[in-house]
Amino acid sequence: MTISEKVAYIQGLFDGLGLDKERPGEARILFEVLDVLKEAGQRLDGMDAAMDRFGEELDELRDTVVDLEDAAFDSEDDRDSDSDYSEDDRLQLPCPTCGEDLLVDDEALTAGLVVCPVCGGKFALSFDDERDGSSCEEDMD
Repeated sequence: MTISEKVAYIQGLFDGLGLDKERPGEARILFEVLDVLKEAGQRLDGMDAAMDRFGEELDELRDTVVDLEDAAFDSEDDRDSDSDYSEDDRLQLPCPTCGEDLLVDDEALTAGLVVCPVCGGKFALSFDDERDGSSCEEDMD
């Protein structure tokens, strides 16, 4: 039962008593109190309705944020996953020391230094050669 419904019930009890609202005294005071209660009940009912609308809008916003997070973070996770990283994404170079073919990943390219797992030879990567876009120089360390 809402506050407005409770106030209406009390108003019915008051009306049932048959008290004269125009005469000074208790009846007049009860009438004024009931009038204030009616107004307060109507305002509270309006606030309840507004809160319900705000709750629905908040749920919609929350769902939208979750969808955006899923779209943003899932796509990053997909790019970073090992299943999407293939040997085609790596550079294949021969070791200048032993001639073994090496697969060079982004990390080694960024570092600019490759260590051959077969012979242990180290060589630096340089991208100054314009013919094929890369050249290898042996590291003399």
